[in-house]
Amino acid sequence: MGADTVAPGRAAALVGARLPVFQAGMGGVAGPRLVAAVAEAGGAGIIGLYKHNPDEIAALIAEAAALTDRPFGINLVPEVVSEPTLLDQVRGVTQAPAARPFVTFYGLPPAAAIRLARDAGRAVIVQTGSVFDAVEAVRRGAGAIVIQGHEAGGHHLSARGVLDLVAAVAERLPEIPLIAAGGISTAAAAAMAAEAGADAVLAGTAFICATESAAHDHYRARVLAATGADQTVITDRFEIGWAGRRHRVLRNAVTEAATPPAPTFIGRTVLFGRPYPVASGSAAVPTIHTSGRIDDMALYCGTGCDAVTAIEPAADIVRRLAAGVAQGRAARWPDARPAAIAAQS
Repeated sequence: MGADTVAPGRAAALVGARLPVFQAGMGGVAGPRLVAAVAEAGGAGIIGLYKHNPDEIAALIAEAAALTDRPFGINLVPEVVSEPTLLDQVRGVTQAPAARPFVTFYGLPPAAAIRLARDAGRAVIVQTGSVFDAVEAVRRGAGAIVIQGHEAGGHHLSARGVLDLVAAVAERLPEIPLIAAGGISTAAAAAMAAEAGADAVLAGTAFICATESAAHDHYRARVLAATGADQTVITDRFEIGWAGRRHRVLRNAVTEAATPPAPTFIGRTVLFGRPYPVASGSAAVPTIHTSGRIDDMALYCGTGCDAVTAIEPAADIVRRLAAGVAQGRAARWPDARPAAIAAQS
């Protein structure tokens, strides 16, 4: 089934996307160029943020808006900032003059943050890792849920597999659009997620090697060379700047050492024209603006890495995953007409 014939489903329709594929808001990697390319292809591109201030947020939104007039989103991380700072970030998103991006949160945000975004007319999606948190996010006002399994690269919200979680949340919250995340780099993986009950999929690792990605070339080369999930590991070795949250990365000298490396600066990166040092054990991902000992940095990568074998346009990735979602929907509702499948999913 071609991407042109794939119905958006409820999650994509919520944010105005044409296809049921969301690109993860990977801080540093998911910059305006990648986000715009995903949006232009019909998917839902999401700019990854961290501790950015409102002016920086507005600048990123403006840059993306200059590249596409399709809908895109902004991802915020409540647990790395105080609640007042988070609310300022939400205001930065909702008051930016260049566009009206939807808002996603990694982890449960305070209800006030969701209310602020919704009062500004923005769709709100919350990423969780459990049925309990999914229910709580909906109670606080989330319009859709990303459910993340332990297969995902980057920081983790759950120790359960994504298909198990999708089935459990779909049964508990059948009325809420559900977006599956974790190890989804192929049409087959997207199909399994949709068959389990997901309305759409969210992919991160699949987009690291997109032509438009801002990932460092060495980082992308390591992802391309990874031939199996066993080349990733869940660790806590990259906590500086984001403590208390385990993460899946490619194995390197830091993850395989018997003890964490002594604190030292191993490189530098540039954000908004300003240089910043990168310490060993930093949560910062190496981007095109990073230099130094790249292989010793946090090379976030999910279990779907073995399917990432080439640098390719983001549009090709979107179309492939969308076709997989359509296949999974057809398997879940084999007797339903296409319009009915789209309404249910």
